[in-house]
Amino acid sequence: MLAALQIPAAVAAEPNSLSEPAFAFQWPDASNTGPPRDLQLKPSGPLTIAVAGTTISGLDIQGDVIVNADNVTIEMSRIAASAWAVIKIDPHRTGIVVRDCTIDGRGAGPDGNGNQGIMGQGTFQRNNISNVENGIVLTGKDNLIEDNFIHDLNAGGAPHYDGIQIDGGISDTIIRRNTIINSHGAAGAIMIDNEFGPVSNIVIEGNLLAGGSYTVYSDAKFNDNPISGVSITDNHIGPGQYGPTLFRRNRPTYLRNATDGWRLVRNLKFGSVATQEATR
Repeated sequence: MLAALQIPAAVAAEPNSLSEPAFAFQWPDASNTGPPRDLQLKPSGPLTIAVAGTTISGLDIQGDVIVNADNVTIEMSRIAASAWAVIKIDPHRTGIVVRDCTIDGRGAGPDGNGNQGIMGQGTFQRNNISNVENGIVLTGKDNLIEDNFIHDLNAGGAPHYDGIQIDGGISDTIIRRNTIINSHGAAGAIMIDNEFGPVSNIVIEGNLLAGGSYTVYSDAKFNDNPISGVSITDNHIGPGQYGPTLFRRNRPTYLRNATDGWRLVRNLKFGSVATQEATR
């Protein structure tokens, strides 16, 4: 069962902010992400995919999925694993699609510390990701992160929770129409930093983002790797413990972002992994 959402009292009231999205859209939540509720999933153990062009669909996978081939699609499945990454994509692989999946990290990695929901580069759409330290850890370029529900972050050890984490070496990435909630009051919904390389051309638009220390980071404090071309527009933000954003040594474009995120979060359907299984 997933943990109940707790909205920080300090940010529960949000005056002078929009009460509805700026466009007609149902935010990603438990009702519209993950596999179809009436789909009968077939049991499976952990998988290593080594053949290019493979499609995995309709499985209930107990264990991690490792992708070591190009043009692999993982869809309409449930993957649950106490692994370093529930889905781990080799950083040299391209054309990877993960869509309409429930991804459950079970609250800790194999050593009892944190883990990741998806780690790698690709197109990630309509996934329901929970019980991990970091929902999606991106690598590479040409990423599309769209319509995902990242919530109930939960990990062992001393976690540094992020909904989406970009630690450098990333370019040409779109993060669009996702719901990302970090109710821990630490780290962020989206973390961009330059620790492992430069970052360029990151578009963050039309998302519902809430929580963390700051909700959105763009932080070039680690070294001289530049962060450039970050655009943050038309999002609905529930400010974190210290505010909605932290920008250091870079200047993202920041336009038309409302601070009504926590109010919108209250209307979401969270459900639980157990509930989703019971209603199939």
